Amino acid sequence: MDRHLTSASDSGLCTECNKAPRKSSESRRLSIQRCILSLLHACQCRNANCPLPSCQKMKRVAQHLKHCKRNTSGGCPVCRQFIALCYYHAKHCQENICLVPFCLTIKHKLRLRRQEQRIQQVQMIRRRIMALRAIGPRRSSKPSRACGLH
Repeated sequence: MDRHLTSASDSGLCTECNKAPRKSSESRRLSIQRCILSLLHACQCRNANCPLPSCQKMKRVAQHLKHCKRNTSGGCPVCRQFIALCYYHAKHCQENICLVPFCLTIKHKLRLRRQEQRIQQVQMIRRRIMALRAIGPRRSSKPSRACGLH
């Protein structure tokens, strides 16, 4: 059970991705959804002898992540893929307390990024308004018909 994973194929995470050279975006999305469901189950499952193969695989990957030496430098494909799966989960997770690894941290960072983007948008709008004010009202060489004098 404490088997240390050395490759992405050992993890079972990417077997779906490796079946076809190019998958449609819908097929890829469904594959990711299945992996996220497996991840959720494995994070909540307390049965050491769970009969679901995907549960055992996810539990092994989570253990691998805890002990991997290459993870800190980003050099481990198993860890990268697992963290990416956690990211996909966190983007849509609505739970305040979530057992999926990194979920709360990822959600916090996503919230901060959205706040920064909103601040940048507001600043850009303010700069545009200031630029338009600096230009002043535009004067047309044609007489205006809105005044009703013609």
